[in-house]
Amino acid sequence: MSDENGKKLLQQIEGLKETLKQVGYQNEMMLRWVNGAVISVDREGLIIHANTVALETLRWSAEDFSGRQIHETIHHSQDDGSEYPWDFCPLFAAIEDGSSHHVDGDVFWNKDGSSFSADYIVCPTRNDRNEIVGAILTFRNITEQRMKEGKRIHSMKLESIGELSAGIAHEINTPIQFIGNNVSFLKESFEDMLQLLEKYRKLAEMAENEHRFHGLMEEIADLEDMADIEYLQEEAPKAFEQTLDGVNRVTQLVQGLKGFAHAGSNATKQDADLNKIVLDTLIVCKNAYKYVAELETKLEQLPPVPVYPGDIAQVLVNIIVNAAHAIDDKRKENDELGKITIESFQKNGMIIISITDTGGGIPENIQGRIFDPFFSTKEVGRGSGQGLAISRTIINGKHNGELDFISERGRGTTFFIKLPLA
Repeated sequence: MSDENGKKLLQQIEGLKETLKQVGYQNEMMLRWVNGAVISVDREGLIIHANTVALETLRWSAEDFSGRQIHETIHHSQDDGSEYPWDFCPLFAAIEDGSSHHVDGDVFWNKDGSSFSADYIVCPTRNDRNEIVGAILTFRNITEQRMKEGKRIHSMKLESIGELSAGIAHEINTPIQFIGNNVSFLKESFEDMLQLLEKYRKLAEMAENEHRFHGLMEEIADLEDMADIEYLQEEAPKAFEQTLDGVNRVTQLVQGLKGFAHAGSNATKQDADLNKIVLDTLIVCKNAYKYVAELETKLEQLPPVPVYPGDIAQVLVNIIVNAAHAIDDKRKENDELGKITIESFQKNGMIIISITDTGGGIPENIQGRIFDPFFSTKEVGRGSGQGLAISRTIINGKHNGELDFISERGRGTTFFIKLPLA
């Protein structure tokens, strides 16, 4: 090779080096300034760069994040807490076969162990020889977007009322049905009694006429048999008692519904009787628990507390219905009636309401996720995964309180609603 050719080759090499340097600089600037969250990894999935949006979203510092295996760091588990194998990951597929992937609604994990819903695109990166050397991941946190969509489609109040509406209808229909049956029975019986009384009156008028008295007494005897006087004497008082009890049950239910609706109509905080909110809520969601659990209440005398009454009622509905579902799931194994215990008391400047169930408990591997938006272990159609997430927002955010729980597998769960007195 001549010196001239050698110089040209060296110049070409230097030119390529400068081009690669410029490409690297451009990539760095793109990662730094692009609006979305972007992470670049090498062929082993080790993190090379992450822009500011990615670091802030995932709550990592650049120093701690760089060099970590990306899948093990942000994509290690599925939404139910189970392991997500690396060789199933779209990042792995992009690196292995050079394909690009667009995924909607997956789960990414933050440094602190919390999770969020994410949409992302992953594309392979290549060198100047067209060899795959890694991948670029671009993602966005869609949790807030999904929350807004969920609220718009089905607000929390409508969701719970919708879930309970069938039970409320049943609660009203059952007493109304036997009220109607008893009223019909009493009406027919009263008509028989009127006929009998009419004959008795005629008997009194004609008692002096013996030749007609005998025939009338036979008619009276026949009517007594038809009216079944002894049965009426025994059953009529019961029918009246059942009717009155049914009317009372409907009245209580309507009052509970009115209290629940009134609580939800207040857009500002007001001093409220938390025990009354508890009792009204229990009336509204009675049908959710009465077939699966006994109910026990231990409500201490409480001072008025400044709250949003409708929001507190909504939190109670969510937790009580969840408790009933947990007990119902456990009953499928042993068919034993469970128990829900609700207590209220005052401690250290806080009002505490506890709801304890004897269900199957919450598995340890998902206890850290039950307040995550859209996370649910229930089958499709039984829960949207928003109830506990929004309940915590209501208690912790709107009321400066605390919503937490303790749970033991196989024994049950207790939720604690803690509200400050002032």
